[in-house]
Amino acid sequence: MTDATDPTAGHAGQLQRLARRGTVSVIGAGFSGLFGVALVVIVTNGFSREVAGTLFAATAAFLILESVALLGTDTGLVRWLPTQLASGRAGDVRRTLAVAIGPVLGFSLCVGAATYALAPTLAPWLVGDAQAGTMTGMLRVLAIVLPVAALHDLVVAATRGAGSMRPTVVVENIGRLGLQSLLVLLAWLSDGSPTVLALAWSFAYVPGLLASSFWLSRLVRRRARGQVATTGWADVAREFWSYTAARGIARVTQTALKRSDIVMVAALAGPAEAALYTAASRFIVLGQLFVQSVQQALSPQMSTLFARGDDRAANAVFQAATRWSMIASWPLYLVLAAFAPALMDVFGDGYSVASEVVVILSLTMLLATACGPVDAVLLMAGRSWLSLRNSTVALAVNVGLNLVLIPLDGIRGAAVAWSVAIVVRNVLPLVQVRRQLDMWPVTRPAVRVGAAAVGCFGAVGVVMALRDPGLVADASLTAVALAAYLALVWSWRETLGLAAFRSALRRPAVATPRMPAGT
Repeated sequence: MTDATDPTAGHAGQLQRLARRGTVSVIGAGFSGLFGVALVVIVTNGFSREVAGTLFAATAAFLILESVALLGTDTGLVRWLPTQLASGRAGDVRRTLAVAIGPVLGFSLCVGAATYALAPTLAPWLVGDAQAGTMTGMLRVLAIVLPVAALHDLVVAATRGAGSMRPTVVVENIGRLGLQSLLVLLAWLSDGSPTVLALAWSFAYVPGLLASSFWLSRLVRRRARGQVATTGWADVAREFWSYTAARGIARVTQTALKRSDIVMVAALAGPAEAALYTAASRFIVLGQLFVQSVQQALSPQMSTLFARGDDRAANAVFQAATRWSMIASWPLYLVLAAFAPALMDVFGDGYSVASEVVVILSLTMLLATACGPVDAVLLMAGRSWLSLRNSTVALAVNVGLNLVLIPLDGIRGAAVAWSVAIVVRNVLPLVQVRRQLDMWPVTRPAVRVGAAAVGCFGAVGVVMALRDPGLVADASLTAVALAAYLALVWSWRETLGLAAFRSALRRPAVATPRMPAGT
């Protein structure tokens, strides 16, 4: 454990930069979580459990295939664009974008065409014969949109690499996801078919790609104005793909780790069970979105710091990101575990039976959050092959346990399998970051935050489990716990490094300087 009584000492500027970028990213994560839950609520209340489960299985398969088509370029661009901008190579940015976009465009077209052609063959394996026709129609709609989705994710990642979080928030978190929820709602209100539902889910990628491409072109013109490329095309391609090749495989394994359980539940237990499992795991995504938003803000900054050889500042930023993630996510996960049955009722009749899934995954995410964004640190330090190995091991654990536990225990078995895989996925890079980079996320202030969250919100959960005084009393107890928790966090604001957020309140959330200077 690191004794960090004043974590901002000597690194205040870096923490302020992370706070500014992180504030914008967290706002985007809030919208993303809101729209994500709203979409699942619309689907589960507006369509039968079989159709809902089929959609969730189809979109999970789509996201896995899209991660295949993306070839890891999203992480590659976030790794290399800040490095080039920080080292005086702004003229190489356009070439890096070109060597990333070309292969993704070609490969995504091939993956989409193959998915369209094989949809009738894949459908019975994914959801059984009863829903095979529905799945075939959905897969074919999603296959057409797949190249657009891959390019959209690539371009949005490139805007973060170019120094701005705004496109991620405005175009992706608010624009695309908001439009997606609205179109799904319209599909329900118009009594749309399952194929129309899949089209409504996927169409928002089209305007998203147009908007993100326009934004990226402006950022590149601003960052690389008057700059001439200093590296040949072959060297740029070799540099980019020597790092990104591993990410192409790791991106697939990471997405599969998040989505394969939905596909496997649909295949092994039926689409109705997949609907239950997806609804239950949707609340866990809320906390994950916050952690992911911090990671998105952290990654370009870490890349810049590693490029400059400033390892001490990188460690300070890593520890701050961990503390700040715990401050917000630990109370959320503890409240989710306590209120799981009541929360599941929002998805419709019969969904509360999946509340155990919420409890299992919520408690597991406490450990995952305490490990910090360790994978982002490995990646930005150039250890992409280590990240690949870790995600492959975690995926193998997840798939193996799912094959055993889903037939035995249904969605609860799937939750246990995912929980074990989450632990593996975080502990492996935690050990590697410690040994290879001499970095560690846990500080004394972080331990205080964890203890305060468990003491305040864990007590509420214990009372609810023993007595169940009623929803109004439960909400009142939670409000008291929240007040006590916030008072403790406020009293520790200096040692937690929260003073860095003052800059986020005083300045624009995202700066757009002429030179990147580590942003």
